[in-house]
Amino acid sequence: MARRQKYGVKKFPWRGITYDSKAEAARHEVLRALESRGDIVALHYHGMHFHLGKNDKGRQVIYSPDFTYIEDGMLVAEEVKGVRVRDWPVRAALFKQMFPEWELRVIEV
Repeated sequence: MARRQKYGVKKFPWRGITYDSKAEAARHEVLRALESRGDIVALHYHGMHFHLGKNDKGRQVIYSPDFTYIEDGMLVAEEVKGVRVRDWPVRAALFKQMFPEWELRVIEV
């Protein structure tokens, strides 16, 4: 029996990659086009992990943005959000505080 995905979002296989959602696949297509035109460089999908410290239970808090890339010399971490999850505002605030050299962009669908 297949495991039900969190928040009812279905995995979406596209061009050899299984995305967390159709929205992520669509955004990746846009970003790939920008990269091929030279508007952005070093595009990665779920390729980076940022350690944000430990939670109250002593577990490591890790944030892995959907996409990372460089645009006009600026480091960009991008998140595609269809559903606002409970811990997202805390992770976003920690990320911005701990990694000020990164711009965090949220694409809401």
